[in-house]
Amino acid sequence: MASNLSWLDHDAAAAQRSLRLLSFFDEREARDELGIGGIRDSIADQLFPGTSTIQTRLRYVFFVPWLFDQLEARSTASAAFPGAARAAEVRLLKALLENTSPDEPGVIGREAGGELKRFPSSVYWAALGTWGMRRARMSLQQYFALADRRHALRRTQRKRDDNEVHDGDPGGRAWDSQLVKLRPEDFPAGVGLELTREEAGFLLDRWRRQHPGSLLTWLALDLAQGGEMPEAENIWDHPRKPAFPPEIQVLIDDARRFNVLMHGAALLYNLQLAELERRYVGDVDLAAHYRAQLDAWAENELPACGAWDLEAFWKRVLGKGHTITESTREFVRTWLTLALRERAQIAESRACRELVEARERRLKDKRSRFANTAARSQWGGRAGLAPLGYRWAVASDFLREWHAGWRSA
Repeated sequence: MASNLSWLDHDAAAAQRSLRLLSFFDEREARDELGIGGIRDSIADQLFPGTSTIQTRLRYVFFVPWLFDQLEARSTASAAFPGAARAAEVRLLKALLENTSPDEPGVIGREAGGELKRFPSSVYWAALGTWGMRRARMSLQQYFALADRRHALRRTQRKRDDNEVHDGDPGGRAWDSQLVKLRPEDFPAGVGLELTREEAGFLLDRWRRQHPGSLLTWLALDLAQGGEMPEAENIWDHPRKPAFPPEIQVLIDDARRFNVLMHGAALLYNLQLAELERRYVGDVDLAAHYRAQLDAWAENELPACGAWDLEAFWKRVLGKGHTITESTREFVRTWLTLALRERAQIAESRACRELVEARERRLKDKRSRFANTAARSQWGGRAGLAPLGYRWAVASDFLREWHAGWRSA
């Protein structure tokens, strides 16, 4: 299926324009076409635990517990809790809309309103557990279902001689008591998205307790000690990288190499699809574009992977809470070996092509774009080509917000 978009001359400016044109294709860049998401997320979780690409603003990690603790204080029954939680999150949204400017970024539901499908509670639930703000390890659905039990436990909870209930007591306390104390008296009325100094201090304490070895904690401590928040498109470009803990530096080097390696595989994948689909942009064959991109990658980027110790890499990413199968590891090993061996001939290499095609077919079965013309017709022209960011974009935004709160009066 051909496109009628125009394509200009092949100089540097034209190359940039061509990439912008490709961005108009309807392709979800976050799709994991070759099944390497477990590796990506293992690295991201070690660097920036609790983060997610669908998170927006940091203060939501306070909003959700505050809302739900209010419902618990009213002894909201298990059967009624999901509906009451939804209503509470809608009220939060209305309060945020009233108290923020229309162009304020990150308000979840600004466009959807009460029709919102995914509420902040589901977006931030994992972070609340990972950062130690939620006391019990349970899913959101389990939390709703156990509301009655928590109410009963609170009624019979053992009290100490001083007649105070302590965090160490068993019972129905779902949320960190210090977290609850930070809630404004009139919440959610008048609520905004900026962190207070007390909230920033609470988060730093939890990050240090729960994830002392993470880069998220290291960067926050660095900012707390007077550092500045630099601009860095990728975490390996961070100007403070030479000062990072040695084990973090090694993991970041892994992340950079893995990004390079998988970008080449994605280029070959798109080249093969472009040949099958005979996709054009104007009068230029899209396959020719990807062949040129792949050749440039092999010459300029692939050498960074030449001395990479993959077996040591696996030890750093396996067993970190994400499934990384042997078939996935074998695919990465084989692709690295073949790419380094074939170098300038990757685009024409039968072995390279068969490897990428077999991997995609195994993952997608009947929905493989190599086998299913309907699926291939939905190909947007640049599948899986977004760089692996390892959630640095979200983490850097969170750190900026945290820093602003830390410095506030």
